[in-house]
Amino acid sequence: MPSTSERAPDPRPARTRAAIFAAARDLTAADGEVTVNALAPRAGVSRAAFYSHFSGLDDLMGAMLSQMFDSARERGTAYAREERTVHDAVRFGFGMLVAYVERHHTFLRGALEWKFSHRTYMILVDTMTELHAEATTHLGDDVPAHLRSEDVRRAIVGSSLALCEHWLVSTKQETVDGGVPDATGLLDSILAVIPAWYTGLEPGAPTGALELLEICRQVKADEES
Repeated sequence: MPSTSERAPDPRPARTRAAIFAAARDLTAADGEVTVNALAPRAGVSRAAFYSHFSGLDDLMGAMLSQMFDSARERGTAYAREERTVHDAVRFGFGMLVAYVERHHTFLRGALEWKFSHRTYMILVDTMTELHAEATTHLGDDVPAHLRSEDVRRAIVGSSLALCEHWLVSTKQETVDGGVPDATGLLDSILAVIPAWYTGLEPGAPTGALELLEICRQVKADEES
């Protein structure tokens, strides 16, 4: 008989978390109010089970965002290893962000109306700022000396999130009418406004958003299939 240390991890907690994540996405997509009372039965769990995994909606959204960024970090690292430049990896990172926003348009638009605190937004900003810290470290001297600060990275995060939020809101009616929004313009806008020293794109040069987003869409589809 295998010892306790040799036994496989209990898969039930992971299944419960996955069920809660799915319930949150489904409920939001259906324009339902996202509360613990609504989430628990939809996920097939009790309120007590929900609170054994998450302290509340802030914690749930933070966990969902962390899952997204863990995946983005892994994909970005793998992409960078394919004999790509750091600038290529930076643009790929923005492409993955936009591909996620596009693929989960209904969920993220609905999540803007969740009753969670500002702390959740700050968790998102902090997490993204850390990712950009890794990239700017790898860029080294390509980053202007006077711009090697956390404030600059936060400004980059803030501008990209502001554009994503605007796109989600501005395309709401298109989805209500049964359309499928195309986020190519969103990626093009982000790459155009982010500093050239970071993206490696000359000011006014084509961003390659169409081709990049096609790659990132396929990556997201493969991940979630």
